[in-house]
Amino acid sequence: MRTLVEMEITMTTNSPAANAAASLGDESQLVELSKRWSTAMNGHDRATLEELMAPEFVLHKWDNTRNIARAAWFDFLFNHIKISEFEQTVIVAHVYGDVGVVTSKFSITHGTFDDKPMGELHGYLMDVWRRTNGHWQIASRTSADLSGRERPPGATTQKNS
Repeated sequence: MRTLVEMEITMTTNSPAANAAASLGDESQLVELSKRWSTAMNGHDRATLEELMAPEFVLHKWDNTRNIARAAWFDFLFNHIKISEFEQTVIVAHVYGDVGVVTSKFSITHGTFDDKPMGELHGYLMDVWRRTNGHWQIASRTSADLSGRERPPGATTQKNS
């Protein structure tokens, strides 16, 4: 049988307000970790990438036409792809217990693959993070890639006749 003090501690730590505050802290942490991961990718900081990426990490394309496991992802990043202008914006995190989902927009305006120029690319990312023993790691990234530059809101396209 639990004592009154134990019951009060349980009620306090499981209160909706406490859970909401903890979730906001976790969400802020995931946004910062996402920025740190992007910085590590841009800087080819393997030690930070190893720390942040789960052993079972996989990069997916939204339509399931690409599934790149962690080892292949590292090979692409360090031996094939050179991205000089990558931007990740509108980073939003949501936490569900020990699982976090981070969505964002990205653009790549200058890069090469095996020394051949890549076209401009932009799109959306969805990252799934998992917390184990208090430590967050990214387990999956899903990308929805769109070719070309993103058009500003309100931009229109006209056809020439």
